[in-house]
Amino acid sequence: MQPDTPLWIAGIGIILAVPLTFMVANWVRKNVDHGEMRFGPDGKVIEDEEAN
Repeated sequence: MQPDTPLWIAGIGIILAVPLTFMVANWVRKNVDHGEMRFGPDGKVIEDEEAN
């Protein structure tokens, strides 16, 4: 018995989606400025102006 073609297509799509998701996530993590927030001991946000 041979599985249906749509089942093969779905399986291949799932197999490719997982590594592609991690590749995109790693690219975004390395290349996109996230503007991370830092907090002081009083719980307020520390705003440091970056000189470009």
